[in-house]
Formats: sequence, structure tokens, C-alpha cells
Amino acid sequence: MNHLKKSKNKLIALTCLVCMVGVVFFLQCSAYFNTYYNADLTFRQAYAAHEKILKLYPDSIVVTPPDDISSKYERVIEKSIKVIDVYSKRIKWHDDALFLMGKAYFYKKMMSKAIGRLTQLQKEFPSSPFIPESYLYVAKAYIETDELVKAEDMIHMILEKYPYLNKDQSISLLLVDISLRREGRAQAIAILEKALKSAKSEEVRLDLLLRVAVLYSELKQYDRAISILETAPRKKKYPLKSYKMDDALVNCYIEIDSLQKAIELCDKMYSNGRYYNYIDKILFQKGLILEKMSRIDEAIAVYERITAGIDSSNVASDTSSIAAKAFYQLGLIYQKKFKNYDKAETMFTMASNMRDSVCAENAGIRLSAMEKLRLLRDDKNDSLKTETDFKIGEVFLFELDEPDSAYNQFMALISDESEENDSVYIPKALCMAAIIARDGLKDTARADSIFNVVIDSYPLSEFAKKAQEEMDVAVTIKTVRDSAIEAYRDAEKLLYYDKADVKAAVQAFYDVYRKYPDMDIAPKSLFAAAWAADVILQKNVTAKSLYERICENYPESQYCTQEARPRLKIVMDTLGALEKNREKKKTKNQR
Repeated sequence: MNHLKKSKNKLIALTCLVCMVGVVFFLQCSAYFNTYYNADLTFRQAYAAHEKILKLYPDSIVVTPPDDISSKYERVIEKSIKVIDVYSKRIKWHDDALFLMGKAYFYKKMMSKAIGRLTQLQKEFPSSPFIPESYLYVAKAYIETDELVKAEDMIHMILEKYPYLNKDQSISLLLVDISLRREGRAQAIAILEKALKSAKSEEVRLDLLLRVAVLYSELKQYDRAISILETAPRKKKYPLKSYKMDDALVNCYIEIDSLQKAIELCDKMYSNGRYYNYIDKILFQKGLILEKMSRIDEAIAVYERITAGIDSSNVASDTSSIAAKAFYQLGLIYQKKFKNYDKAETMFTMASNMRDSVCAENAGIRLSAMEKLRLLRDDKNDSLKTETDFKIGEVFLFELDEPDSAYNQFMALISDESEENDSVYIPKALCMAAIIARDGLKDTARADSIFNVVIDSYPLSEFAKKAQEEMDVAVTIKTVRDSAIEAYRDAEKLLYYDKADVKAAVQAFYDVYRKYPDMDIAPKSLFAAAWAADVILQKNVTAKSLYERICENYPESQYCTQEARPRLKIVMDTLGALEKNREKKKTKNQR
């Protein structure tokens, strides 16, 4: 009886133990599965949000995700790593985890890590159902890292081994991306046109037609592009694609200078209710066309319609990039067309306070240039008047993009009888005015006339030589700089050739410094004299004197800071050592 009771107790204990092991095993499996499940769910959430952005850039393989989406991809990676590392013996979901990781790295645009994880999947789990798609992600990653040969080989392998992946022509279109990265637009067009023949989806056909037309436009074959865009269907269920077709057509009309057609199409697009979401873009394009047609008042009216309701109280919270661009264009019109700088500054200030970073930066540059112009004009230092007037011309030319104002400024500078006619800024201003006349005003005759004034009036200046170069005539001018360079080369010949007359070379280098002390070749020549006296002739006293002169006269020059000062210390140490030896000998002789 006791025996049976003991057996029963053992059986109960064993049953409990089995149950406990089962519970632990179940909990481990459940935790393991939950980790993967959470990773997969997080990925799907991240990709769903990312996909909305990707659809806005259909010609891009992948678009950098914003921080909130990127952080979700990061959590996917962390959880996937946990599935592999913490549950290393539970390999059932390891290929799933590797694939998730590879995709998350890809969409985070961490391509080398994406390639590494997906390649690991291919090696460790060759029979995984994710293998075909993993090759596709690797091929895309190779394109993004510009490893185009590897990408092309892998795409051809996919097309041969897994043709079902190309049902929507997406694989073939990757070859287009490769061709474009190789600047092979003609080859890309051939691939797209081949894909068109087999494309069954109406949406895919519209995408292909648009891409072909854009490529023809980029090749400046506008007639072909226009032919495609004018005949391509516009479908109600694809308003964005239809808008892109019309927008591309407007751009083609602009390129062939058919501006009236472009305006008419913009008006038609504006009236199309399906393009409601793109109204401001359409208006902005119309404004640019009106500017090209010199219909400035109408352009202003269009830009003001875009910016209506935005003022200094709400400008910082407005996120419209088109409104920022409209403010910027208004600023340019008031600045360049009407010379109304107060009004222009108001518009640039509005643009600079908006969230469009490009417009804000460009507007900031204009505002800074206007402030610089104001400060220069307020400068009352008559001794620097010529220099100040020249700088005003530079601001007009290089910062405010007003070649006509710059030209007038430079010509006024040289025609002012109070100016110093021997100032270096006068021939420089003449050269600048001539270049503007030729390139900006398209007046070659006027440009040549001004260049000839420079040559006749300042025959020894570097600007006379510049004038001959700009006129593309034989250069006969020998400038002071040319003479200095020639003298320096003659000194080099004495040092290294002509039987290496080092003493004569030292003197020749020193003479260059004395004759051209204000030119940048002076410290260089003085250092060459010091170095030859020091290293070759070992004339320490002479070298010391020359090194010291370099730093006295040209303390900021590299020949002082980087060359003379280090050598001077060595010379001083040598002279000190020689002096000690002389003292020792003198003491010894006295004994």
C-alpha cells in the first residue's frame, strides 16, 4: 500500500515537473515569437508612413525617411538582432529577422549594412522564401552605393531566375536608373520604350511615358518630348500623373520659347478641378513665364495671389515652399526691375523667415548684400573713395546680380574727375566694365573699345595684359609682375645653372626684393637669398640678417612663419655654438 502511495506521489511530481518545463518552454517560445512579431509590426507601421513619401518621388529608388520613421526602423533592427542573438537556438524565425533587418537598413539608407545582412541571409538560409526579394534589395543598394556593375549583374540574374518579380516592369526600370547614373539617357530611353511594349498596367504605362518624355527633354529633343506629352492620356483616377504630364509640357514650351502656349496651358491647368492640390505650383510657374514675357505687373499680381494672407505675424508658421519662392521672386522684381530696395528688403525678409531653407538662405544672402551696399554708400572716408566705389560695383555684380548697375558704377568711377587716375582700381574697373558689356550686355564692340582704353592708358599694368587676353589677341604687354618673375627666374639660373654662381644668385634674389618690395614675390625672393647664404654658402651672419628682414617686413608671410623662423633658430644656435668655441680657444690661449 505504501509502495503504491509512493509511486503515485512520484507520478504526480513527475507530471508537475513536465508541466513546469512545458510552461517555461511555452513562455520562451512566446517571448521569442512576440519579439519577432513586434519587429515585423513596427516595420509595417514605419513602411506604411514611408511609402506615402516614396510615392511623391517615383523616380527615386529610396528617399531618406524623417526622424520619426527612421527611429521605428531602428527599433526593428534592435528587435531583429535580439531574435538572432538572445534566441540563438530558435532558428525558425532567423531568416525572417535577417530579412527585416536588411530592409530596415535599406530604408534608413544604410546601404552597406543592408547588403551585409541580406548577403548573410542568402548564405545561411539559401532555401528561405525571402531569397528572391533579398537579391532585389541588394541590387537597389548597389545602385545607391554606385556599384553599378554589381547591380547590373544582379538585376540580369533576377530577370533570368525570378522573372515573376518583373510583372510591373519595376526590375527593368532599375536598368534605367543605372543608365542614367552613367549619363546614358539614350540607353535609358531604349529600355523604357521596350518596357512600354510589354506594360499592361495603365498606371505603369503613364509612368513610362512620362519618364521617356522627360529624358527626351533633358536631351533637348523637345519636339519628341512634346509629341509624347501632348498625346499621352490624362486619367481622372491618376491626378498627380496627369499634373506631372502637363507640368512637363509647360516646361517644354518654355524651352522652345513658346511662352504663349505655356501660359494658355497654365490657365487650363488652373481651371482643372483635379489639380486643386497643385494650384500654387501652377500659379508660380505662370508668374515665372509672365516675367520671361516682360509682363511684370501681371507676374506681381500672380505672386501676390500666392502670398495673400501671409504677413509678419504668421510668416514663421507658414510651411508653403511655394509662398516662400513667391516672396523671393517679388523681392527680385522690386530689386532688379524697379530698384526699389526698401520694398525688395521687405519681400526678402518675409522669404528669409519662412520654413523653406533654400529660399531663406538665398533671401538672407540678398539682405546681407543690401546691408553691405548701404554701409559702403554711407562710408564718408574720402581717402578710400575709389576703393569704396569699386567695392560697390562688386556688390552689384557678384552679390546682387545686377550687371547693368555694376557697369554703370564702374564707368561712373572712371569718369569722375575727382578720382585718382593712377589708382589701381581704375584699370581694374575698366576691365570689369568691359567684361560686363561683353557677357552681360552682349555688346562686343563696346567691350573691345573699353579694353583698348585699358591697353593704351595703362600699358604696364596686369589689367592691360588681361585686356589683351580677354580680346583673344596676341599678348604683347609686359607687366611689372612679368618683369619681377623674369628677374626671379634669372636669379634661379645663377643658383642652379650658369656654373652655379651662388654669390651672384644671392645678390640677384636680394635685388628682386629691393626692386619689387610690394609684390608677393618679394618675401619669396628674400627667403631664396637667405637660404642660399645659409645652406650653401654657410654664411651664418648674412643668413641671420636676411631671415630677420623677412619677418620684419613680411611677418604674416609663409616665408616668415613657416620658413624663416625655424631656420633662424638653427642659425642662432649655430652662431651661439661658434661663439662658445671661440671663447674656449681664447681662454686656452691665455693660459
